[in-house]
Amino acid sequence: MFRNSLPKIVIIAAICVSAVAIVHGQPKPGSEVDFVKCWAYEFGDHEAASVMASDGVRVYVGGGGKIDALSLEGQRMWRTEFGGGIISNILPLDEGLFFAVPVPTGGDKGNSGGDTLRVLSKETGITKLSIKLPEASEHYLAAYQGGIIVVSANGVVQYRDSKTGTAKWKRELADGFATAPRFLADKLIVGSTAKQVFVISLATGEIDSMRKVPFNITAVGQTAAGDLIVGDERGNLMSFLGNTEKVTWKFRAGGEISTILPTGMNILITSHDNFAYSLVAKNGAVDWKRRLSGRVGRIATLEERYVLMSGIDDHGAVLTDLTNGKSAGQIVLGDLERINYNPVAASELIFLLTSDSIRSFGLNGCGAKKEGGPGK
Repeated sequence: MFRNSLPKIVIIAAICVSAVAIVHGQPKPGSEVDFVKCWAYEFGDHEAASVMASDGVRVYVGGGGKIDALSLEGQRMWRTEFGGGIISNILPLDEGLFFAVPVPTGGDKGNSGGDTLRVLSKETGITKLSIKLPEASEHYLAAYQGGIIVVSANGVVQYRDSKTGTAKWKRELADGFATAPRFLADKLIVGSTAKQVFVISLATGEIDSMRKVPFNITAVGQTAAGDLIVGDERGNLMSFLGNTEKVTWKFRAGGEISTILPTGMNILITSHDNFAYSLVAKNGAVDWKRRLSGRVGRIATLEERYVLMSGIDDHGAVLTDLTNGKSAGQIVLGDLERINYNPVAASELIFLLTSDSIRSFGLNGCGAKKEGGPGK
């Protein structure tokens, strides 16, 4: 569902699958990535999952009207069935497991009260709380100071108490949001369908700044220095100085901008021209660029040194060194297997959700994992 990792979560990955091969490239001495396959949890055809998260104690995977909780050793701890689908990321907090479900199929949508934010016990999977949300095609969830921020694709942003569900503030900013938001430490960046970019205070919901751009927004981000970055449908990338409307530099790719990721003093962007570009954040100069086999569907950073990119039609992924754009390895999946969600890291383990399984890998072995495969 999401291209990018959730805020403050380190996302890393490299996977192999049954009948899979991992072929390492030639990273610089001392920086070779050595992944150890730990376990696999297979899905049946009717159980294909689309979202995943971890809190360092369990792995949570959802889709097809189900949420499964797995131990870090790959054993299923519980399953909850609720019908319908999941239209948000999964967010594990101390208070429970948060995710959004749509208006029931066949229901009276006009009088239903909208979608539902469900909160499950992380220990048992039992529902603890249900919170009404506005009806939208998608919702984006993030934690903030004892509460939860919900950004709905219909243009509504709200801050809810994570224990009671009580609204602390709610703002209707636009008729709709054009792309996934960017959550920062105390602010939120969102791009509207009306070609406006808002920077919102998470504490109050007030608008810190707003900018109008000429074309449809497809990606938003921020540099390490705090400058706003906006990408659009025509391949334009603009950098705005801090909270001002001053454009400090522009860059033009050959296709729609799909991803904006800060990477230290640079930013990494991908576009529909099948290239990945590493740009110097302060002036937009091209540090390196790399042609890919197709449009990037999944992307994640690894130890601030590498980026793993997988095309929408690929059965695997390429590991690239962020310092020079060169290949540092390749992950080859089975002929019918694709990466469904961005990889997640927790407790020195790496989890990858594919079209028919979850795969677990370790960077330094598999910890306390015992021999033998996981059960379902």
